[in-house]
Amino acid sequence: MGAVTIGNSKEEYHLLLDSAASNTWVMGQECESEACGRHNTFGEGDSDTLKTDSKTFSITYGTGSVSGTTATDTIHIGSLSTSLTFGLATNVSQEFNAYPMDGILGLGKGEQASTLGTPQLIDTLFSSKLISSKLYGLHLSRAADGLNDGELTLGSVNEDRYSGDISWYPALDNDAGFWELAISDAGTDASMTGLTGKSAIIDTGTSFVFLPEDDADALHALIDGAQRDGETFSVPCSTTTFLQIKFGEQVYGVDPKDWVGGTTEEGCRSNIFARQTFGDDQWLLGDVFLKNVYAAFDLEKNRVGFGTNSGGDDGSSSSSSTSSSSSASASASATATGTSSTSTLHFLCHSGVLIYLYRLREFNFDTDTGTGV
Repeated sequence: MGAVTIGNSKEEYHLLLDSAASNTWVMGQECESEACGRHNTFGEGDSDTLKTDSKTFSITYGTGSVSGTTATDTIHIGSLSTSLTFGLATNVSQEFNAYPMDGILGLGKGEQASTLGTPQLIDTLFSSKLISSKLYGLHLSRAADGLNDGELTLGSVNEDRYSGDISWYPALDNDAGFWELAISDAGTDASMTGLTGKSAIIDTGTSFVFLPEDDADALHALIDGAQRDGETFSVPCSTTTFLQIKFGEQVYGVDPKDWVGGTTEEGCRSNIFARQTFGDDQWLLGDVFLKNVYAAFDLEKNRVGFGTNSGGDDGSSSSSSTSSSSSASASASATATGTSSTSTLHFLCHSGVLIYLYRLREFNFDTDTGTGV
């Protein structure tokens, strides 16, 4: 998450950086839900520049829902400040009790997918000439590597965070505004599945990876000792296998530090789950994958790019990476530097919290075990 301030309030609000959502909202002062009592809330008493209106909104996520009214004020993020219309939540479901964020910062593909019916942050920054490109870059840190930071760069990418060139892939069209890419193949560093015709939704707002059942079975069949139990798989805790996902001609490795989870009676839980979140051939790739690449999202050219993180063993046969990174789904305090054409937001992270917030489909999910309920 990144920390922002709003209007002339001095309070920091920790917002989940969500590439699968185009809506920005924060828990409002008038919210009486239990979750709002656990988080920072914002309202008329916090900023005298806040303008509220009676337009309502309602959003259902993979776990949880939120509703409220819209408002407009100045959002201060990194070194940039812009007027933005966002949601003030008056009702927040109980799932948000377990989440550290005070709201969501929408980084999806734009106004078309916005429930609020207003331009999202990147569009607003660009139209205000605060950034020179409708582009952002994301680096996630990994707590297992002893690091506790992350970085969002608005208006450009940070070339210090990756080596070589970024490989770009065209985003597929969809009505939801997701960043969706065609997958060429997937497997491990020893063997590929040969799966074709699949696509992946790249989602910073989801901690894990979710695949349709047959695809999850095919992938885990390549992992020695993997056993399925419902939607979850157990794997040997000592495995050194890198998973691989191929986009175009480039193969990207996923470190076992990321895809091997907590201990179970049979071994360790795989962070790749057998759950169909959308279509029969659509995958949901969250932070388990994104920790292993430097990711860039280009709204102008409708494309997503991946670069090899600077340093580390990539575990791949081509252009893959492992990063020194931790989840974007984490609590944050922020400082920033930037110019009129770019701004960089640095955020601190804490691990161990499942965020599962893609939009349009409603599921229940056990945040302790990683299983559907």
